[in-house]
Amino acid sequence: MAQHHDHRGTIVPQRTNFDNADQPGIAQPFSQSEIEELLFGDERSAEERLQRLQEIRDELVARGSADFGDKDPEALLAEIDRAIEALSVTSNNADETNDYAGLAAPLGRDPADHLDALSPDDIDARHALEGEDEMFDDEDVEEPEWDEGDDFRPEHGTH
Repeated sequence: MAQHHDHRGTIVPQRTNFDNADQPGIAQPFSQSEIEELLFGDERSAEERLQRLQEIRDELVARGSADFGDKDPEALLAEIDRAIEALSVTSNNADETNDYAGLAAPLGRDPADHLDALSPDDIDARHALEGEDEMFDDEDVEEPEWDEGDDFRPEHGTH
């Protein structure tokens, strides 16, 4: 059975019926969406999100292979470790005098501002992000005209 942590109402409700048969436990594992919410969410401070990610990781390690089959726990733990590392690096680099003032989410910026989030076919958006004023246009290319030399005569065949 999952351990309830002292969150002072931030995660677990204050009034909880601990005799309820529907306790969080093995049947209710953590999901990727919860990890992403803690990594990218801005409802809590970076310290609270980092602390919660570490609690989730500790609980998953304690559960071991009782909850999951195959390689699910390894993949989930790897994602949690990646999220913890991202939040730790961001927290360590933040200005401590401002209490993480500008830290809403480490990667919570608009994905449209990143080249890697764009489709390779979206040439206009890529040029807009790269800041190129002059866009390459097919109309600007001068096509060489065929001078109808002696090299190729379609009316005589290819031989």
